[in-house]
Amino acid sequence: MIASLFGLASNDLLVVIAIGAFVTSAIHGATGVAGGFLMSAIFAPIIGVHAVVPVMTAMMLVSHSSRSLLNIRKVNWRAFTIVALSSVPFIAVAAFFYNDYSAAFIGFLMGTIILSSIPLRRLETRLGQTSDTTLGVVGSAYGALSGASIGPGMLLTPFLLGYGLRKEAFVATLATIAFTTNVARFSLFSATDLYTLPAIYLGVFAGLITIPGNWLGRAVLRKISTESHLIAVEVIAALGALQFFYLAIKDLNAA
Repeated sequence: MIASLFGLASNDLLVVIAIGAFVTSAIHGATGVAGGFLMSAIFAPIIGVHAVVPVMTAMMLVSHSSRSLLNIRKVNWRAFTIVALSSVPFIAVAAFFYNDYSAAFIGFLMGTIILSSIPLRRLETRLGQTSDTTLGVVGSAYGALSGASIGPGMLLTPFLLGYGLRKEAFVATLATIAFTTNVARFSLFSATDLYTLPAIYLGVFAGLITIPGNWLGRAVLRKISTESHLIAVEVIAALGALQFFYLAIKDLNAA
């Protein structure tokens, strides 16, 4: 059975993952955010909360690389460099301890990060111009969260917008930052027992499905209004956060 190669019980689950990867990547390509934690919410009930970050890391390596290449000319390399340099050391620290975290802790962490992204996005209109120093500090916090969760790119959103990035520039820069994040996280997780061949296969399989979704999302991005984009991301964020809180509570009750 093909599904067994990916550590899944049935081919039906593989179809669900494939459809989810395509749809969420289209959303991600159109908004620049939301795809990662949406796919995490789909993965979590199927493979377990604790396995989500390693599998999603492999998937997002493929997905973010394609999104970066599609928009490479729009990347703001100054903003990318500031966030990349400030985040990677903190990613290493958080990822080192990941294996010690419980599924409930990871679920609550991811739910909190995703839910907090809603007021953070609203802050963008009040922040004014984001300085290099502020972006570096936020990049450090982003790195610490990235080592143990999926979705902290939402934390960067209001600050990148405050830095002057809009639409294609925002999507391209955030995708390139996230690609770098996932390279660092994948390298660190590869040294642990979190990565099995089925986990890597599943992540790469889902990642390949995201490539046409990213292309579709880029086409939508050019047509969607800023306000519609904001509302859609916030509704999706709230639903994704509730999913992780539910899974975290379920794990606590099972303990």
